[in-house]
Amino acid sequence: MRLALPLAFLAAALIGLFAVRVETPLLGLDHGGFARLAVAVALLTWLFLTWARRVRPGALARILGGAAIWTAIMLGLVGVYAYRFEVSDIADRVMAELLPDEPQIGKSGEVIVNRRIGGEFVIPAKVNGARVAFLFDTGASSVVLRAEDARRIGVDAAGLDFSVDVVTANGAAMAAPTRLDSIAVGPIVMRNVRALVARPGALQESLIGMSFLERLQSYTVERGRLILRAK
Repeated sequence: MRLALPLAFLAAALIGLFAVRVETPLLGLDHGGFARLAVAVALLTWLFLTWARRVRPGALARILGGAAIWTAIMLGLVGVYAYRFEVSDIADRVMAELLPDEPQIGKSGEVIVNRRIGGEFVIPAKVNGARVAFLFDTGASSVVLRAEDARRIGVDAAGLDFSVDVVTANGAAMAAPTRLDSIAVGPIVMRNVRALVARPGALQESLIGMSFLERLQSYTVERGRLILRAK
């Protein structure tokens, strides 16, 4: 058995060398490199089998089990490194779900919002000092508040004229024009912001649209993160 397995491996390698044309690589190696690899693997196999015969079965099982564990750990570390960006994106999305009210602040004061698991960007903000969660929507020409959010920040929807057609990524809705004293997203603060208030029940989430976004220096999406930079 000690010689049978290495010899069988060498025989298979030899058949492969004869069956494949010289200019065609084997396992990414030229024929000379493949032959050297086959001899090395056969020799290591013979040495391992010779050593294994001298080890008690119980000890051999423990050694093989430990080797399997360390091999799994090494493969796991290599996999994490190889897919480190994907792992980071998943972690950021999970944190966005767990801490939706906390945007990250970059070194230069930019606001970083992680993409939610559902694929959208939800921007935590303060409107006139009250917390409002906005859905990032470049398709909205203006900031659009749900009637419920407008009421929380002190806007009386009952006295508004819902005469403006607004088109968003979610479709068309009727809204009323208003002005907001301030919208703060982390350190970014915009004052006297043009906005609309949607009819009650017309929107599920407030939208942060172009009347806020166009006053920024830039807004970009990079590797699953929305980055807002003030002027």
